[in-house]
Amino acid sequence: MTTAIGSNPYGAAGAAYGSQTASTAATTTKTTDKTGDNTGSATSSTDTVDLSDAAKAYLSNQTTNAASLAATARKWFDAQYKTTGRSSPMLDGSVALDMTSISRETLSAIAANTDNLFSQDEVLAAGATLQKRFDDALAPHVVVARHTGDYAGLYKAAADYLDKAGADERATPLWISTRKAVDEGLALARQSPMKAPQTTNGNDPIAALLQKTSQVANASNATSDAAIVTDARARLDALANKARDAGTELVFDSTRKTGQFVDFTSFSNQSLALVTLNQDGKFSAEEARAAKAELSQRHRASLMTVFSGSSGSTDAGSQSLALISHYNKMSAAEKAASGYNSDLQNRLVQNYRLASMFNGGSSGSSGSKATSLVSYLK
Repeated sequence: MTTAIGSNPYGAAGAAYGSQTASTAATTTKTTDKTGDNTGSATSSTDTVDLSDAAKAYLSNQTTNAASLAATARKWFDAQYKTTGRSSPMLDGSVALDMTSISRETLSAIAANTDNLFSQDEVLAAGATLQKRFDDALAPHVVVARHTGDYAGLYKAAADYLDKAGADERATPLWISTRKAVDEGLALARQSPMKAPQTTNGNDPIAALLQKTSQVANASNATSDAAIVTDARARLDALANKARDAGTELVFDSTRKTGQFVDFTSFSNQSLALVTLNQDGKFSAEEARAAKAELSQRHRASLMTVFSGSSGSTDAGSQSLALISHYNKMSAAEKAASGYNSDLQNRLVQNYRLASMFNGGSSGSSGSKATSLVSYLK
């Protein structure tokens, strides 16, 4: 997607966005008819209003053009590189320079590569900063839209935001294409209330924002329990957002006839276990129950695999060894959620020893009189 216009401007220059450019002198025309009344158009005169130095300076700032902004930005980048020792504002695909002090209009000039003064990385950094500011400004409206179904209001907020741009930004292809996409999205949203419009315009910043907040990467680098809980919470929130955007709701009871039933495909067993245990209270009771049901189903399937694959034998000793190995591969949370504890482990070990004794030191005999392990797992 083409990078969307950013958020509220930073700095003094950006504070004037949305203002109309004025001349340094205001003129008024009076017309006087032959009788002296101010109703005719036979003669005219012009009065000049003198402005203070402060007013002239303010209006001069209003008329700063993109070329001047770009030149100033070029000097800023060069100074930053000298100070930081870096040669690019990007690092591993992310903005590595603090660009919060740069105004919206200046960022727009950089993103448009005005006068070809900027490198590809500098253009990308400006675009990414504009995008983040746009996302931050629209985030509250996204929340409202998903809870009320008023996606037209969300697009209207985006249009209002874009319309605060200055004349230079409005002249860029980026602003023009983005504003057009927002208009198209607004029209579609009004035609299909209570759900996000299905737009096909790749320049639609709202469609991109909705998609971004309804997806979580399939692979997670989270390893600690706290990080996995945070990841699981984000995944559930993303699924709920996606359901709302489709005009429905995320549900956790498979018997419900309406709503989108939760899909735990992207959740690991450890993630499901932590949701089930819900030790930090970050999940609702229905979320925890649904996670437990999914984990139990996976657990039953894995046990069937263990029983069928324990050296082709059905005796208790072989099964006990396979089960001990199976459980010991689990995380602490998975063990707790699955009901595996030291008592069950001790019984499995005892069962294996009994099977070995009755089988003359071998647990491989199918004639073992040891108690079946199935009874321990009910």
